[in-house]
Amino acid sequence: MSAPVRLTVMGAGLIGKRHIEHILARPEAVLSSIVDPMPVARELAVSLKVDWFSSVQDMISENRPEGVVVATPNQMHVANGMDCIAAGIPALIEKPLADDIVAAQTLVEASERAGVPLLTGHHRRHNPMIQRAKAEIDSGRLGQIVSVHGMFWLIKPDD
Repeated sequence: MSAPVRLTVMGAGLIGKRHIEHILARPEAVLSSIVDPMPVARELAVSLKVDWFSSVQDMISENRPEGVVVATPNQMHVANGMDCIAAGIPALIEKPLADDIVAAQTLVEASERAGVPLLTGHHRRHNPMIQRAKAEIDSGRLGQIVSVHGMFWLIKPDD
């Protein structure tokens, strides 16, 4: 059995905490550090007995992980992804990958040039409702779909 993969989570907000929970629950992974400048993130890191860094540059120089989950605010995804690419660290970047297509394309092209893998966190594709909808579409039962108007509604915690 190989050693667990060492992962860092950037951004310890609602989504970052979910990633942290999943990492902690898997024997194949270990949470290496949390990168987030907020004091509450530092407190979380201390409570979990993992390293805390206020910046990705500090993390890279002091505790380089094997992968990074980027769960920072959306407008930071491209810059954080570029930092990971520059450091040669594979990253899963939460959706949206970028604020616009040009920025997303720039990020993807940088990843391809550097040979550093990037993933986008499209977790809902694993939801049983979405998988069932895809199966119905793929079966042809609905005919040729030419347009879709959809709405997805869920309740998120107030915080």
